[in-house]
Amino acid sequence: MSTKFKVDLSNANIEIAGKKITVKGKEGELSTEIVYPFLRVEKKDSTLYIEAEKDNKFQKAIAGTLAAAVKNMIKGVNEKYTAELELVYMHFPASLKLSGNKIIVENFVGERKPREITVPEGLKAEIKGNKIIISGIDKYKVGQLAGNIESKIQIKNKDRRVFKDGVFITKKP
Repeated sequence: MSTKFKVDLSNANIEIAGKKITVKGKEGELSTEIVYPFLRVEKKDSTLYIEAEKDNKFQKAIAGTLAAAVKNMIKGVNEKYTAELELVYMHFPASLKLSGNKIIVENFVGERKPREITVPEGLKAEIKGNKIIISGIDKYKVGQLAGNIESKIQIKNKDRRVFKDGVFITKKP
């Protein structure tokens, strides 16, 4: 007995070539590798079946993870993922700028040197006032960049109850 996961492919074009799954949609193309040899992936009509050899916890978890990743890829290539962050300052008026593929935070807690975060290829960043909007087709890259920005623009070695300055995620992808 094995566990099968179903993924509906009604609004995406998917190709399986060996151990690689490629999903194409109106926003772009994403692909992932099947790294575990015990997984079998099969496409029938408009459904993708992901099956594990055995019915143990580990193999079921890996098969479910791959199914969730494919669902996220399908949603991403049809409608982009977006994450929103907001710059909050209490003591010094900080400002945000976008220069090429870098997000620059100036005068954060009175620092002379601006803090910079590089936006990876495939993602788009916008700045509207004190908000940063990140969009892209890969959910994991959008979430990782939002987390990197939040962790890089925060105060360390000061009382967080008094110094509430930083960039905080307001909407996850």
